[in-house]
Amino acid sequence: MATEVSSQDRPFKVIIVGAGIGGLILAHSLDQAGIDYVVLDKHPVAPAWGGSFSLHPSGTRTLHQLGILETLESRYEPMGLAINRGPDGKDFSAGKMFDMITDRNGYYEYTLERRAFLQILYDTLPEESKPNVIENARVRDITEDNGTVEVTLADGTVHEGDLVVGADGVHSAVREIMWAAADKLSPGLITTEERQTIKTTYKCLIGVAPRPAGFGKTDMISVSNDRSSFLMLMEGDTLFFIAPYKLPSDEIKTYPDRPRYTDADAELLAAELADRPLSAATGITFGDIWHSRTRGHLVSLEEGVLSTWFHGRTVLCGDSAHKMTPNAAFGGQSAMESAVVLANELTTLVRSKGGAKPSDAEIQATLQRYQDARLSRVKEIYNVSWMLTRLQAYDGWLMYLLHRWILPVIGMDFAAKNLAKACSDAPYLWYVPYQQRTGTLPWKVHKYPSLLMKR
Repeated sequence: MATEVSSQDRPFKVIIVGAGIGGLILAHSLDQAGIDYVVLDKHPVAPAWGGSFSLHPSGTRTLHQLGILETLESRYEPMGLAINRGPDGKDFSAGKMFDMITDRNGYYEYTLERRAFLQILYDTLPEESKPNVIENARVRDITEDNGTVEVTLADGTVHEGDLVVGADGVHSAVREIMWAAADKLSPGLITTEERQTIKTTYKCLIGVAPRPAGFGKTDMISVSNDRSSFLMLMEGDTLFFIAPYKLPSDEIKTYPDRPRYTDADAELLAAELADRPLSAATGITFGDIWHSRTRGHLVSLEEGVLSTWFHGRTVLCGDSAHKMTPNAAFGGQSAMESAVVLANELTTLVRSKGGAKPSDAEIQATLQRYQDARLSRVKEIYNVSWMLTRLQAYDGWLMYLLHRWILPVIGMDFAAKNLAKACSDAPYLWYVPYQQRTGTLPWKVHKYPSLLMKR
């Protein structure tokens, strides 16, 4: 058993729990700010599960700032056609929506395996920072005392710092510990309504398969069905599939209850969906994709945005605070944005102190600014994700009417315009200078401190 040696004169240190997208983007951002940190994850870096990850221009711009974009661009092609199909597998709309977005924002959209993206985020950390990412580190407890915070791991190891960031996903251990502490120190802060914010209305088959003939190597194909849909994203010779399926009303869950699915459950749902056409032109069905898969799982799709993201010296980031369905590809983007805003606020705080440690009150004010800066935008993005999942699944006659008949008449430029606008409002790291790419739509200029603020 090893115990980290504490020091009253050590620099300000952030303990990040979770080496997912939000956690590793925060690590990169803190590196750029010169702020000390450690990342703890109960799993290995870039574990071999999950499916795809898609980057909108706002996320691509963040990678540009962090010096990661060149690696991505050297390995992957931008996304190509966007195609919508009905239950018969026939196109009812198709076009170069992603090019329309790029024209406005100046950055491309990409899809790649989530595991590959996590590996890129880890590999592009400075060599001296990679030991700060600790694998197989399961958090057991978090305690605060006299302006410091200690994180105790399952093996007894203790890490001391000044702030804990729970970037450990929708089933966050950090959030549970934070709630328990709030119940003792701030009774009533975490209400029953808050605890039950996250709901599961859809389950989803996700996985990876070889790209079949007739599917373009950078295409995105959405196939709508009654109360379900198929979303397929191509990257080279690989197809990533996402198949949301609405639960019967008696199976809908409210946190902390959640469905737990087995491989047998996955096979049962896949068999139900096997004959659904994905392409009328080629005759390919979902069963063809499922049976050729290299990896596939059945997961629950949780949805919800919490109202309280911090207590004491613990703060939530990413899916632990805001969880969305995957159809609009904004879940990971939102985790990246939250990491950027949190890094901005922490950098402003640390640099304003000139080497002195911030007080509890200063930490609280900083975390409140972070939450205030994110909450309204996250709710807007959440609503977009909520709506698109239900549109693509023909979830009710109104959703069917909108997706199948009205939106195709309006055209893909309408969707591109709105998505580009959402991206253009995204935050950026105020303290990292770079040559920003631009399109026809200006990026929003936020009120950040001067780049000349002392490091």
